[in-house]
Amino acid sequence: MIHTSVAIVVALIVDAWLLAFVALRGRQTWLKATFVVLALSFILMGAAYVGSAEGLLAPSWHLAVLAALVLAHPLTAILVLSLIHGETLPRRRPASLLLLLPVPLIAALAPVDGWRLETAYELNLLGAFLVLCLAIALAETIHVRITSVLFQTESFWLSLGVVALIVAGPVYSYELGTLGVSAAVGLNVTTPVVLAAFALVTFHAEPFPTPFRGHRRRWSGASSVGGGLVFVFEEARPKYAIITARSEARRGRPVLILSRSGGKAGHPEDRPLTSMIEPTARAALRTVATASEFLVRDPGGIVVVRDLADIAALSGWPRTREMVARLAPMCRETNSTVILCTSRLSASEKEGLRSLRYPWWPLPDPADEIEAILARSFGPGAGRLLAAFCRGHALRRGDLTTDHIDAIASFLDEAVGDLAGTAGDAKAAQSLREQVASAVSALCAFRARNPASLAGGDWPSREAGATDQDLIVTAGEYWKGKETEELFASADALGARDPLYDRARSIFVEHLGNAGEGVLRLEIARLGKTPEELTSADIVRLADRASVDLAAMAEVIDLPRERQRLSDELESVRKRLLAIAGDDA
Repeated sequence: MIHTSVAIVVALIVDAWLLAFVALRGRQTWLKATFVVLALSFILMGAAYVGSAEGLLAPSWHLAVLAALVLAHPLTAILVLSLIHGETLPRRRPASLLLLLPVPLIAALAPVDGWRLETAYELNLLGAFLVLCLAIALAETIHVRITSVLFQTESFWLSLGVVALIVAGPVYSYELGTLGVSAAVGLNVTTPVVLAAFALVTFHAEPFPTPFRGHRRRWSGASSVGGGLVFVFEEARPKYAIITARSEARRGRPVLILSRSGGKAGHPEDRPLTSMIEPTARAALRTVATASEFLVRDPGGIVVVRDLADIAALSGWPRTREMVARLAPMCRETNSTVILCTSRLSASEKEGLRSLRYPWWPLPDPADEIEAILARSFGPGAGRLLAAFCRGHALRRGDLTTDHIDAIASFLDEAVGDLAGTAGDAKAAQSLREQVASAVSALCAFRARNPASLAGGDWPSREAGATDQDLIVTAGEYWKGKETEELFASADALGARDPLYDRARSIFVEHLGNAGEGVLRLEIARLGKTPEELTSADIVRLADRASVDLAAMAEVIDLPRERQRLSDELESVRKRLLAIAGDDA
């Protein structure tokens, strides 16, 4: 076996490995298929050449080498276009496939005109077609290098792969011929460089781990947000974006939520589908790929980018802004919707987002609006009622959404029920029930409003005279101000009825710092409980489990003094937990 054949065989092994790696690890169907076909054409070209050169195949196999060479050039251009422009979208795919139309014609004319591999890049129809394909690929990489911030790094690797083909093909084909070496040798030895560069870009633009569903028909139906548009939800916390996503999912619309805290990808039939934005500098590029792959499989769906600020922090704002600009054509072509959240974006970043002129919806914090609605009936004591509810359900005020309105209504009914059982004035209790019913009705009406109606700024917290002073005064005159205060006291009692979680949390935070609450929640989850379900028996079990788990962590500390100090802290935690369990028993 001659040395050139050995080099080509080594290149074939590398090509086959890259093919298998992309085929097994790739997540984008169209890019993976294009890469695999390109790699197969390179492998066929190299195997047929070695077989012919070594006498293992008939001389007529040189036509197979030529056919593989012709096929590889338009596939190279198609793959480059796909990597740059996201060719997973259906309308762009046929346009790129037009480059394959001349291949059968050239393959048919090759034996007639006597085209051979050695003269492939000469001034004829074959050479013109091959050079045109390489020129398209190179021009696209240069253009994206100049105009795109998002693809700056990737354009270098794409250029490297295309230039390697150009150098091994048209540039040095004459020099190789003068040395008595076929042009196929240079091409076959170069193919690993080409495939490696393209594979690197393919994985740079890989979607985040998401259990994508199979391709389905375009969804159509009633929706609270229109199709074909990118909406910007301006809110302090991304609450309405998630509420809208869940509402659309209940309608049967395909929904994907992208967030930094999305957790592990769930089942493909989960509604809504969630995917975690991984901490990488290419987060913006991978977000585009994830949204593209989802929308091409589920046209008419909705993508919620919950943590846009995190993407900006990971990839930089210029790349993030270009990412947002690339999402708009996807929406139009698939009649889908993208929702962006401005939570934690800086003022300059918001201005940059406004310049794209997407529909901009300023939305309230549901917690503030719930308190404003309660204030209509209960005056300044509304905040006290809401704090009691949060305390009783182990919630932070910032976690409140309209999804908690049913629980708030039950909480108020329970507080009134407890008060009615001890109140001596039946009329006072009945009036209080009516007051609560009025507040609950207003809360339900607020929950029924969609983001489009709230975007106009007609919020309960902005209404003039939001507190119904007349009702409060009338109640005060009738009850002499006692029953309303008793309602607040009853609500406080409900909020403090099960204070075990708060007391345990204060112990963990006092001894373990800010990480204490996370440790406590982890131990509660291992018990299979939620914070509001804790009992005194659970606290005893919690003390034992936490003592064992944290003691194991203390053993890995090398400094004896620190290890002893931590052991003392853990013993103190255990004793105090047992003490509050005994107090509550």
